[in-house]
Amino acid sequence: MAKYKQSKSPVKGWIYGFIAAGLTSLGYAAIFPLHRWPHYLLMAAAALLVGRVAQIMGSGLDTSQKAPSMDELPLTGDEQVDRLVKRGQEIIGQIKAENDLIPDPEVSRKIDEIESVSNKIFRTVIEQPGKAPQIRRFMDYYLPTTLKMLTGYRKMDERRLQGSEAVAVKQKIESALDVVVGAFRKQLNTLYQNDILDISTDIDVLETMLKQDSLTGQQFTMNRTATGGQAQAQAQKEE
Repeated sequence: MAKYKQSKSPVKGWIYGFIAAGLTSLGYAAIFPLHRWPHYLLMAAAALLVGRVAQIMGSGLDTSQKAPSMDELPLTGDEQVDRLVKRGQEIIGQIKAENDLIPDPEVSRKIDEIESVSNKIFRTVIEQPGKAPQIRRFMDYYLPTTLKMLTGYRKMDERRLQGSEAVAVKQKIESALDVVVGAFRKQLNTLYQNDILDISTDIDVLETMLKQDSLTGQQFTMNRTATGGQAQAQAQKEE
């Protein structure tokens, strides 16, 4: 949801505030007695309160400028990478728009996951622009095809198509979303695979150098999974 900054020209707000305060004073005087000074004090307090509320509301909102969004991604300085990320964010925006029009909560949850993982992929590329070539197919096919699929789902839902073929296609799309979520997660993990291997290598080198210099009283052992996707360091005391 867009957020906007308050107007910096509150003249209209002050006019509304004075009018509201005056009307409040007149209304108060017509309803309540004004025989003692506390009565006037209460009337003034009510007028100030209503006038202040009217002044704030009357100032309105400046819709010409949007406040910065938390979802906005920084630029890398690499024109090609920035253009790639911008195009990806535009597609994600379209996917989000389709999501807002799809009432099914389960389908919407899957789309939310797709949006979340996709944004993590883009943030990873921004942090390490050299990884941009790894998401070319993700950008050129996977993401646009996902948008096309959701657009078709939304149109069938809006038109309330009840035929067997329409129902079968909608069910197929719903199942495909699970595959898409898994594939996008795998794409994100792939971007970090080399980093994990580099860390593993650095630990091996560190262990070797420490042993050569007799600077360690501990032995590091690496447990690598069959997929090579995780690495753990365990410290064991030498007996």
